[in-house]
Amino acid sequence: MNFMKKNFLFIAFIIPASVVFSQSQRGQSGQITQEPVTIQGSVKDQADKTPLPGAHISLRHMRDTTRVYNTVTDTKGNFSIKALRGSYLMRVSFIGYQSVEKTIRAIQDPTDVGETFISQSDKMLEEVRIAGQASTAILKGDTVQFHAAAFKTNPDASAEDLIRKMPGITVDASGVKAQGEDVRKVLVDGREFFGDDPSIALRNLPADMIERIQVYDRMSDQAQLTGFDDGQAVKTINIVTRLDRRTGQFGRIYSGYGDADRYQAGLSTNIFKNDTRISILGMSNNINQQNFTSEDLSGFMSSGRRPGMGSGTGSGAGMRRVAGGATPLPGGGVDRGEFIIGQRPGFNTTHSLGINYTDVWKEKVNVNSSYFFNIAKNDTEQFIDRQYFLDETASQYYSESSLSGSRNQNHRFSARIEYKINDDNTLLITPRFSIQNTESNSFSDARNTLDASQLLSQSATGYDRFWDGYTFSTGLLYRLRINEAGRSLTTNINANLNNNEYLYFLDALSSYYEGPVFVDDLIDQKSNSNTQTMGVSSNLTYTEPLGEKSLLQLSYNISYSDNNSDRITNSRDILTGVYSSFENDLSSELTNGYITNRVGIGYRLRGEKYNLQTDISFQHAGLSADQRIPYAIQIDRNFRTILPMLMYTYNYSRSRNLRITYRTFTNAPSVNQLQDVVDNSNPLLLSSGNPALKQSYSHFFMTRYSNIDAANSRTFFAFLFGNLTNNYIGSYTLLAQQDTLLPNGYLLPKGAQFTQPVNMNGLGNIRGMLTYGFPFRAIKSNINLTTGISYSRVPGIINDVTNLSNNYTVNGGATLSSNISENVDFTVSYNATYNMAENSIRTQLNSNYFYHLTGIKFNWIFGNGWVLRNDVNNLLYTGLGEDFNENYWLWNMNIGRKMFADKQAELTFGVYDLLDQNKSVSRNITNTYVEDSRTNILNRFFMLTFTYNIKHFSL
Repeated sequence: MNFMKKNFLFIAFIIPASVVFSQSQRGQSGQITQEPVTIQGSVKDQADKTPLPGAHISLRHMRDTTRVYNTVTDTKGNFSIKALRGSYLMRVSFIGYQSVEKTIRAIQDPTDVGETFISQSDKMLEEVRIAGQASTAILKGDTVQFHAAAFKTNPDASAEDLIRKMPGITVDASGVKAQGEDVRKVLVDGREFFGDDPSIALRNLPADMIERIQVYDRMSDQAQLTGFDDGQAVKTINIVTRLDRRTGQFGRIYSGYGDADRYQAGLSTNIFKNDTRISILGMSNNINQQNFTSEDLSGFMSSGRRPGMGSGTGSGAGMRRVAGGATPLPGGGVDRGEFIIGQRPGFNTTHSLGINYTDVWKEKVNVNSSYFFNIAKNDTEQFIDRQYFLDETASQYYSESSLSGSRNQNHRFSARIEYKINDDNTLLITPRFSIQNTESNSFSDARNTLDASQLLSQSATGYDRFWDGYTFSTGLLYRLRINEAGRSLTTNINANLNNNEYLYFLDALSSYYEGPVFVDDLIDQKSNSNTQTMGVSSNLTYTEPLGEKSLLQLSYNISYSDNNSDRITNSRDILTGVYSSFENDLSSELTNGYITNRVGIGYRLRGEKYNLQTDISFQHAGLSADQRIPYAIQIDRNFRTILPMLMYTYNYSRSRNLRITYRTFTNAPSVNQLQDVVDNSNPLLLSSGNPALKQSYSHFFMTRYSNIDAANSRTFFAFLFGNLTNNYIGSYTLLAQQDTLLPNGYLLPKGAQFTQPVNMNGLGNIRGMLTYGFPFRAIKSNINLTTGISYSRVPGIINDVTNLSNNYTVNGGATLSSNISENVDFTVSYNATYNMAENSIRTQLNSNYFYHLTGIKFNWIFGNGWVLRNDVNNLLYTGLGEDFNENYWLWNMNIGRKMFADKQAELTFGVYDLLDQNKSVSRNITNTYVEDSRTNILNRFFMLTFTYNIKHFSL
């Protein structure tokens, strides 16, 4: 272990360096490099022989299927594309036409494949003639492709408004989901747009510039080069823009002011000139409008809540949550962002600026870079009621009311630079950097009671935190294509560095019941904390063809992370007023490392209708820890693991396929989970880490069935997900019935609680979902039906008794979206969820609760440029308890007038929460407690807004 740690950096850097150097030497010693050839031709209508501009051309190499070239025809129906010499399967497709495939051989430069004639689909023509509507979707391999023309939206609609109408895609307060999975990336014409934030592209690209929406699982950069899925694929939406919208400027500028000094202002401008694209975004508002990634909020999401205030420690796995009121609509506002309310509770003020640059240099270097600057302020008032199950007859209750405020400042930069040296050599560099500063404060009143009547303890706590941190990471990926048959060599190296410095001030007065009297405890402390994390990994992959249909992959990976965490806590001396009394039990010094060596072999077989990939790896992992404060301990553990993986796709036809995935993975505990230092920032809810933690081992299973009837515009998707984890990091909770000395020497007072992460077996969940979409031609609309069921099993320990939390959820919904015209746009939706929560300790307290959301969205353009927009929602919660059951209406409305000759400006008067009923309630179910909470939320306000839309395009 020590030998590997000392020599790791040498090994990690020497592997990719030696590969690149050796290939450079091979090139200098006379290796033959193939020059690309130009493949050209044209696409025409079979009936009248007219050119078809915008037809899609795809060339896939016959032997090396990872080599794919794509282009579209120009305004005269011609195309030209450069590719390496060889045999290709050429596929020509166009909306409303039957696709054509043929084999071509590109030997000479140029290679002219001549004219390709494609015929209109009879079924398509029949549907267009009857319904006046294009086909909604087609299935291309594992990609579901929706035609934007099949979904009518108003002229000012965004990409987000468009995808809300598409089957299998949902947008709510938690983000965007497609085919039951969270969408992690949104690309524009296959290229990243503002890094990893899906909401930015969806909210800032107008719907009328979109030709197609593609939904697929995007493999990692290395997997795309090797053709072997490495399990790092993420659900991705690719926005394909119209040819006549790829050169020009578009966006909008807006400014608004309302009662109670509510305001908003912002701009969104995009300058597109073929491959060169520049986007600038800016906003300033105090109406809760936010466009952040999780990285932007990494120090902000918890800044208003002290550690331990919300849930102590332990895993949140298996938590079920029902929430409402945080947004006037799931994921959005009235229309076009006038009232986009983020999912953060409380009152929020935001100032942000973002710049994105994308370009192609000399047809070899693809560049994408972005910079973000954010300042966010939050003020939150919250009430919490929580029930812990002690045994079959007794419960302990925790209640809390709190006020908190925070200010976060964040800079974030990311880039992606892909250098295609030639058709055989590719280099990819991906640097990222962020720096943050957060200031927060909170005050809370909390109490613990036994059976909701007997007071055990209470506390009044003030807490201030100051946090500075930065994160830097970079990746370097190099691929050598050795021959056309699929032989290749890929190597990469990734490095990251994180540094976080904290300063805490804690001032608390607590009372604990001791017999007939209460004993007071005063805390006045200052803590300095620093956490540093460094990680580096390197991977070497070799692929070898085994015939025309199969490939063999050999891989080796080595990775190492080094973490240091120090926390020094001092109490204020009463006489001197200086924080000079060292608190050993509340301080810590810990260093830990985690190193893995993994070797694997994989096999891929591709047939006419199926694709099979299997992989098995052997991993040796070493976990070390050296703690010096509050007591000395050294840990050195080794784990040997077999990691199998299987992926199978079967294409019944071009419209139906089935995909099955099974994979395994491990997770190591974090430095904070290992750190055995008591966190007393909430004196009633204490917590600490656990140096005895082991790595977890998880099994993941997924199957997905897709059936798309393009001719009749019907779509059907079925999904099933499952997960089982052993040694998962759960939570052990001790509800002190008497003064208790913890293993680390800290005295836990009677009536207080202590939580610590522990390894447990048996964490599991399974989730299934069905979605069906079809046109309702009687009123020129689309209907999407969804239904699902899920089950989760989460173990936890309360006072040395194991509790199994079982949660069953059944949900269903329907959405009717209009397709009448651009002037009339409505959506009617209904979604209901029924949750059944069971606990093994006290089955008689099992709880069921119900939640539903009914919504009507109506946009109408009438008269000489008048616009009326309405969003009406009914939110119902039952089973949450007498103080938390809710049934309220949320109505947002505005009326506007288009201005100027081009109608690109609009003056709008709007009201948010017209009935003044907006509320925020939630239920959280964990393995140790059930919690109901209520949070302050933005209520009714009026606003007058001026908006100018920029739209200047040229062919």
